[in-house]
Amino acid sequence: MKHFQQLLKNKGFYSGAIDGLIGPLSLAGAKQYIDSEMDKRGWVKPVTDFVWVRMAQTFDNKFNDVVIRFNNRVADMILPCSTLAGDYWIFNPVTVGGITGAAVACEQQVIGSHRFTTSANWKSLWLGAPYFYQEGAIEVFRDGNKDRKVDKVVKTRGYYGINFHRGGLGSIVDQWSAGCMVVPDSRWFDAIKVFKANQLINFTLIEI
Repeated sequence: MKHFQQLLKNKGFYSGAIDGLIGPLSLAGAKQYIDSEMDKRGWVKPVTDFVWVRMAQTFDNKFNDVVIRFNNRVADMILPCSTLAGDYWIFNPVTVGGITGAAVACEQQVIGSHRFTTSANWKSLWLGAPYFYQEGAIEVFRDGNKDRKVDKVVKTRGYYGINFHRGGLGSIVDQWSAGCMVVPDSRWFDAIKVFKANQLINFTLIEI
């Protein structure tokens, strides 16, 4: 959170303390920042949606990225997340379409790409919790050299199960993500409260 606050301050969207505490100034600054990034790219601004922000280009196995939740155009939550695969999948990469490597979602926006999947009985759901299922094709890099740096060489587009979901009770990503967008359990269950069953949302990922 401190790194994101510093980013907002550096770009002129935040004038508060760099303390990691998310209050009205941080939220207002996050909205202004995201809206400016959408304008810069010609992308659709979020309404009730997530915007994922990749803070670094290394596989650190931690929740060091951020996701901003928008609720009816208001940025009302800034959460820790990971937009990169955890160590388990970095060092045990899968092969998809003849290419071996961990999936790394590219910076992109795909409209209506993910559907909110929930149930009265969470135990019946994948990973035992509500999640957003990838329904639209997205672009990914495949990184298989295990050097912990994100290599943007081999790009493909398709349906790879890059979902948005819970990230567990711990502080490391590990097996929780093979390239999905994941939020620690401590924040995930609050983050999903504004979404309705079967609601389609966009995949919006920007990189610092």
